[in-house]
Amino acid sequence: MQDVINQILEYKEWFDAALIPLALIIARKGQKIKAGAFVVACMITLRLQADIIIGTGHPFGFTSFMKSYVLYRGMCVYTFFVLVFLGLSYISPRTTGVIYLAAALSIFFMAFVSSFLMMLL
Repeated sequence: MQDVINQILEYKEWFDAALIPLALIIARKGQKIKAGAFVVACMITLRLQADIIIGTGHPFGFTSFMKSYVLYRGMCVYTFFVLVFLGLSYISPRTTGVIYLAAALSIFFMAFVSSFLMMLL
């Protein structure tokens, strides 16, 4: 059992990839591709942000106020915003494509700024 847990923990940097099938399950018929693309865009942006901060020589953030790696802090923030987006997507099934993309873009930038602030700490 411990071997299985150790194998799972080797891929802990990719736990947010589990949100892709969740997005495809939760989203409604006309929103599945957009929801999946939103999750993939968040995953890519998270890794780019973390690489920039780690590349400057600060794997715990610029202030080192928190003792966790910036990738995991950013992953928590992005996961929260992705779940909020999927929840809003689920409760608004008749949203038109333009409004849905505008909501996705708004939530994406909220997640981007919030995660960047959390990564700086």
